Amino acid sequence: MRQMRWKGRARHVRILLEAGVLFLLLLLAFPAAVGAAQPELEGFEDLNGKTVGMLTGAPFEELIRNKAPDVKQVQYFSSIPDMQMALEGKKIDAYLMNNAVAELALSNDDRLAMFPHSLGDTVFGFAMKKGSTEVSDWQEACAHISEETKQELWKKWTGADDSIKNIPEQNWPGEAGTIHVAAGDTLPPSSYRGEGGELIGFDIEMILLMAKELDVHVVFDGMEFASVMPSVESGKAMLGCGSIVVNDERREVVDFVEYYPASFVLLVRAADESAGTGNGIADSFYRTFIKDARYKMVLSGLGLTLVTTVFSGILGLLVAFGLVFLRRRNHRVSNRLIALYSSLIAGIPAVVILMVLYFVVFGAVHISAVFVAIIGFSLIFGARAYGVIWNAVGAVDEGQQEAALALGYSPQQAFREIILPQARRIYMPLLQTQLVTLLKETSIAGYITVLELTRVGDLIRSRTMEAFFPLISIALIYYLLTWILSKLSSRYELHFKNARRARRIKGVD
Repeated sequence: MRQMRWKGRARHVRILLEAGVLFLLLLLAFPAAVGAAQPELEGFEDLNGKTVGMLTGAPFEELIRNKAPDVKQVQYFSSIPDMQMALEGKKIDAYLMNNAVAELALSNDDRLAMFPHSLGDTVFGFAMKKGSTEVSDWQEACAHISEETKQELWKKWTGADDSIKNIPEQNWPGEAGTIHVAAGDTLPPSSYRGEGGELIGFDIEMILLMAKELDVHVVFDGMEFASVMPSVESGKAMLGCGSIVVNDERREVVDFVEYYPASFVLLVRAADESAGTGNGIADSFYRTFIKDARYKMVLSGLGLTLVTTVFSGILGLLVAFGLVFLRRRNHRVSNRLIALYSSLIAGIPAVVILMVLYFVVFGAVHISAVFVAIIGFSLIFGARAYGVIWNAVGAVDEGQQEAALALGYSPQQAFREIILPQARRIYMPLLQTQLVTLLKETSIAGYITVLELTRVGDLIRSRTMEAFFPLISIALIYYLLTWILSKLSSRYELHFKNARRARRIKGVD
């Protein structure tokens, strides 16, 4: 019987592998095309009635409406690849970007074109906390970098030669201490993750040159662009970088160290709909997984996802059972606190809970984002598991406890040895579902800089400007993880039922 089951499973695995190979072969059969670069929209009047995208945290809506007052809508996105996907999918008609990021995007995808008119000139800046006394020191250090050096760095990081894109080692003494820098990590060529996951880019090298001048060492904390300003304002980072262009609205919140001229541009679709489809599938696969050993980033993200899930699940269960035992004492104060905790967790989105913990509760403390994520998800899973277990305990007939007390059990013994084992049959399947939900919910940990699986997919998309392989691979990995977790949970439940059946006394119903 066991051999038949194994043969059946082997046959299913073989079918899946054959289907996957056939799918890849079909994809590889499609060649890459070369397209035009003429813009679909050519004048500001063409933007009227259109939808324009921009990054979350980029307060430049008024800049667009001043040029095209009848723009239909401005949509905000968390990353450049998301905007590009929306543009190519015709969900938006253009997206706002600075000249550095735009030039790199055009070199990677011939389905894009540059809108022929600039929306204005400005300057790139490194953000510092409002009123910081160290702004002048960093501005002076920036002034000591020659214009020739700045232009050489600009050409280096906006050029096509990736072999020269590396950053200098911090080999100076660093007697003035160590600072933290919040860096957007999906914004090439300014700040992004290179081979091995280290932060590189024009902004990164500029900061290192200034840090050498000031004799300080730098720790770069990569994160979503939307998290850069909160990190600076909360004091978690002294500097913030990532293609930040300066405007009056941002000056009201933070101070800036200005370091290079910038301009606002729009990227639109190429006019010819038969223009190229970007890179060929074979090249796309290579760029997604092989180039710069990016598969290692995927494995690293998978590891952090599993670590976060496992530790959050274990700690969450401890929290849940602790609350159940505390609730059994039936003290008025503790009952109210438990009810408040449960209602807060149920009423606040998980991503908000994580961001409050990271930027507010631990705002002034340089603590690992993974540790904060485990704390947050433990609290979230603990509250949900508590509700499941408590309801299951309440579903056990009260006569069971009365019978146990009559046999001489103490209330605590009756609960542990009689009530809880019977409730387990009810809460175990529900906890398994909650655990699968927890695994998938860890995908939001990237909002607090954790490089989990989904965040790694975003990083790869930011480098390749492609969506297919990064998104499909991450989706398949999550599917396999949830499938494996469901199978393990089912096996545990079966083992529990068999063990319970073996403990029954023969001849007694």
